[in-house]
Amino acid sequence: MTDTKILVVEDEVIVARNIEKRLTNAGYKVAGIASSGEEAIELAASLKPDLVLMDIKLKGKMDGIDAANAIRNSCRLPIIYLTSYADEETFQRAKITEPFGYLIKPFELKELNRSVEIALYKNKINNELLENKQRYEIAVHAGKTGVWEFWPGEKKYFSDKNLKALFGFDEEELSDNLDDWSALVYDEDRTEMEKKFKKFLESRESEFLLEHRIYKKDGSIGWVIDRGVLYQPDNEKPLRLIGTTTDITEFKNAELALIKSEERFRNTFENAGIGMAILSPDGQFTKVNNSFCEMIGYKSLELLKMYLKEVTHLVDLEKTMQMKEALLKNKSEGSRNLEIRYIHKSDETIWTSTTLSLVRDFEGKPLYFISQVQDITIRKKAEEQLEHYAEELQSLNKSKDKFFSIISHDLRSPFNALLGISEYMAQYYEDMSLDEVKESISHIYNSSQKVYNLIINLLEWSRLQAGRLDVERSKINLNHLCFDIINLYGEIGRKKNVELVNNLDEEIFIYADKYMIESTLRNFVSNGIKFTKQGGTVKLSASRMGSDAKVVVEDTGIGISEDNLEKITRIDEQYRRDGTDDEKGTGLGLILCKEFIENNGGSIYIESKVNKGSKFAFTVPLYNNLLE
Repeated sequence: MTDTKILVVEDEVIVARNIEKRLTNAGYKVAGIASSGEEAIELAASLKPDLVLMDIKLKGKMDGIDAANAIRNSCRLPIIYLTSYADEETFQRAKITEPFGYLIKPFELKELNRSVEIALYKNKINNELLENKQRYEIAVHAGKTGVWEFWPGEKKYFSDKNLKALFGFDEEELSDNLDDWSALVYDEDRTEMEKKFKKFLESRESEFLLEHRIYKKDGSIGWVIDRGVLYQPDNEKPLRLIGTTTDITEFKNAELALIKSEERFRNTFENAGIGMAILSPDGQFTKVNNSFCEMIGYKSLELLKMYLKEVTHLVDLEKTMQMKEALLKNKSEGSRNLEIRYIHKSDETIWTSTTLSLVRDFEGKPLYFISQVQDITIRKKAEEQLEHYAEELQSLNKSKDKFFSIISHDLRSPFNALLGISEYMAQYYEDMSLDEVKESISHIYNSSQKVYNLIINLLEWSRLQAGRLDVERSKINLNHLCFDIINLYGEIGRKKNVELVNNLDEEIFIYADKYMIESTLRNFVSNGIKFTKQGGTVKLSASRMGSDAKVVVEDTGIGISEDNLEKITRIDEQYRRDGTDDEKGTGLGLILCKEFIENNGGSIYIESKVNKGSKFAFTVPLYNNLLE
């Protein structure tokens, strides 16, 4: 009690001192003593006591009741009247000021103590209620909520100022007429609201909840949610519903905007011309559109059981997983784009341009990936074809350059010899002996033969390149063909002391162009003789190999180094050397052979070791009896 300060208002000094003494003895602290109403108001404002003991009869124009009323309005202090007036009129006047006690003089100390304690406790409760009310008002206002009460049986409706403000009205503008409030419910929602409200009352459920639209004062349409609690009737009050109405317009607008946004996204996703997929953070498909399904050949239900890695090409799997992990680790990076190959359900490779984006929640946690996939297979194949064409063009350019090089070099040399010898003979034939004339004519013949062979090879090669050399396939007896070649080159072999051996011991029929196969065999055998020293051998053999025949010409000649093996069948890397007896060649023979065999559906194989000999082989299709 030592902290409780009391202001005493009493115009009789002796009485005032007596009250002060009694309060002090009881443990209270007297903050001050006022003898008039005006002084009481002034001291209450400056001393801020916890309680006022007020005498009703005071000197001056203002009595205790007037002073108490002023103090209550300005300071809201608890007041206990101490008075000798016990009449009803004085009591009713005092009652209006909401006193916390009314003691008739003379009074007992015990009675005073009880009145003071009750007044202090009641004032504390009142202050807490006031604070709670203020908090409630703030919360209701901030939450855009109004309070109402409805008595269904009597059709009475009560509302607070916050509810009216929620509809855009001032407190005086809108009455509590139920029809006025019903008119503010949106037309299309009114019937449904009445229906649900009636059902609620009939069911006697304890709580009522309903969302609906309203008309506001400015003509706009808002959304509200009504919540109510039903109180059953008692002896004093009828059945009533007490509730709140909260403005949820902003929430509903945001919700509707989200629904529209989701609808737009869904339409865009489903109808997109490119493939789109949504994946969980671990890479499982959770949603796919039709374009993506058609692109890789799976149905939607199949893909929803699969992971991204299951449809990614093995070559691109690592970089795809690295892209996914990089997006998960780097919060500032929203998306990445890569060219990725996928595997079609039919095992076909699909080239795509894939953009992978990661969507996170407001805390930055990964929610899902969005993958946008564009099929670029046609473009990639076109690029590959362009690269192939570029390589072919480069090869053709090299071939063209080498072709002109051969023409300029290989044709010039024999023509120089021809011109030189013929010019000499034209000037000095009368002085030449018969042997010199014969030798010169022999040189002219050899040079002419070389030029002829070279021109024939060049013409055939150019016709092959231009696609003007037709392949006329027919049934060919390989044994007979090899026998004819052996006979053709028998004399040349004998002159050089090189043995020609035919190892074909069975009849083999092939289906090919006879001229091209014969030309190839002549070239192989001729080269074998040319690059084999005296005493060596050149062997011909053939065998069946599946659906093909394999023909081999093997010699014991000087061989070819590994570096030069690839050059001998390429015009852009032409390789040429003289024979063991200084025999000359055009350098185009094997190049033509390769073209001939490939045009007949076969392949050429060459094996060689320096000073050990060489094997020249080719394959061509066997003759099929069904073609007869």
